[in-house]
Amino acid sequence: MKKILAIIIVEILMLSGSGIFGTVLSEQNNITISNSNLSEETCDCEAFMSVDNPHSYGYFVMKEPLYIDDSIVFDSPKHVIANTPDEFSWKDFEGKDWMTPAKSQGACGSCWDFAAHGALESIVKIREEAPDLSIDLSEQYVLSCLPAAANHYGQGCYGGTPYGAFYYMMDTSPEGNNANGAIPESCFPYKASHNVPCSDKCENWEDLLVPILNCSESYLGFDSPENRAIIKSLIYQNGPIAAAMNVTSDFTNFWSNHHDPNDYFPDPHAPWGEMLNHIIVILGWKNDSSITNGGYWICKNSWGTTWGYQGFFNIEYGALFTGFYISTVDYDPESYDLPPTIPTIDGPNKGLPGNEYIYTLKSEDPDGDDELYYYVDWDDDTNSGWFGPFNSGEEATINHTWSSRGKYVVKAKAKDTNDAESEWGKLIVTMPRSRVFSSPFLKFLQSISNIFPLLQRILGL
Repeated sequence: MKKILAIIIVEILMLSGSGIFGTVLSEQNNITISNSNLSEETCDCEAFMSVDNPHSYGYFVMKEPLYIDDSIVFDSPKHVIANTPDEFSWKDFEGKDWMTPAKSQGACGSCWDFAAHGALESIVKIREEAPDLSIDLSEQYVLSCLPAAANHYGQGCYGGTPYGAFYYMMDTSPEGNNANGAIPESCFPYKASHNVPCSDKCENWEDLLVPILNCSESYLGFDSPENRAIIKSLIYQNGPIAAAMNVTSDFTNFWSNHHDPNDYFPDPHAPWGEMLNHIIVILGWKNDSSITNGGYWICKNSWGTTWGYQGFFNIEYGALFTGFYISTVDYDPESYDLPPTIPTIDGPNKGLPGNEYIYTLKSEDPDGDDELYYYVDWDDDTNSGWFGPFNSGEEATINHTWSSRGKYVVKAKAKDTNDAESEWGKLIVTMPRSRVFSSPFLKFLQSISNIFPLLQRILGL
C-alpha cells in the first residue's frame, strides 16, 4: 500500500510543472475572456485542481482558461513567406545547437515566462552568431519585478503571455521596472514563486541588462497549410518562437515515457475543451507524408530534462492547437556587450603537493574584437588576480603549486576590456591522499614527510 501511495505522489509531482495560460490579452486583438475573479483562496498555485474537472487533467490550470471561440479575431504577422526545407531545427543547424537547455518551471504556472526567455536566449545566440555562447536569463526577474507582464491579477504563477513578458521587459516606465532588458539567472535565481520581492535581485542588475529590440504576438487560429507556412518562415528566417497549446494528460504521459527524438505525439483529433493552457517554444519541424497531418513541430518545454528528450518534444501539426497563438522577439547584437565565453581549463587533474603544474586557459569574445583578461581561483586560499590581456581565442598559460594534499576545485573566469565577466569555468584537481603504512618506521617517515619535500615525493604522498 505504501509503495502504491509513493507512486501516486511521484506521478502528481511530475505533473505539477504544467503551465497556465489564463490571461487578459491585448485590447487591440479584440479578444474577450470570461475569467471569474480568482484570488489566493480560489486559485492556490500550490494546490491541484480537482481531477473531476475535465479541464484540469491534474495540472496547474486556471479555473476559467482562455477558450477558443468566435470572440477571437485572427491575424497574421506581416512577414514574407519563405521557401523552407522539409526539415529544419535550431537544435541542429550547421552542425551546432543554437538552443539553450530546457529548464523546469516547478510548481508555478510560469510556462509563458520560460517560453519567452527560451526564445530570447536562442535569438541572442543566433544574432550574435555564437552557438557556443552560454546564456541563461532570469525568469524570476519577470515574476518578481514585472507583475504587469502576467495576467490582470498580477500573479505570474497563475499565467500570462510571452508577449506580456517581452513587452514589459522592454518598457522603461515604472511598470517595466524603468529599464529595457532581461537579466542573467545568476543575478536573480528562479524560486518558482511570484511572491519573491524584486529587491532580491543582485545589486548591479542594471549593468547586466540584455535589451530587447522588439516583439510581437499573433493569433493565427486553427492549423492550416497557410499558418504552418507562416510559422515555418518566422522560425527559419528569424529564430524560435513562443507558442500556445492545450496540454492534456495523454500528452504529458506520452513524453513521460517516450524519450526518443524521432518520436512524436499524434493528433488526437479531439477538441479537448478548446482551450489554451500552456506555452512552449517551437524551434523547428519535420515534414513526413506518412503522418496524417503531414509532419510535426519540434518544441522545447519547461518541465525539466527528464521529460521528453532532454526536455524537448515533437508534436504533430495541428495537435492540441499548437501554434494557435504565437509570439516573437528580436535582439540587436550592437546594443549589448556580451561577456566572454566560459574559459576552458586544460592541464593535469592530479599531481603531488610541491610540484609545479602548467594550466592553459582559453575563452572567446562573442563580439569578436575585445581583448580578454583571466582570473583563477586555485581553491587553496590563493588566486592569480586578473592577468592579461590576450586576444580572443588566444591561449593563456599559468603555473601553480599546491602545498597540501586534497581535492581542489580550480575556477577561472574571463573579462573583456569593458569589464563584462564570464561565468566560472571549473576543473577538479586531486593531490593524492596519504598511503597507509604498517611499518612503525614508515609511519615515522610519513609523520615527518611534510618537513622534507623530497621524502614526501619518494613516499608518493
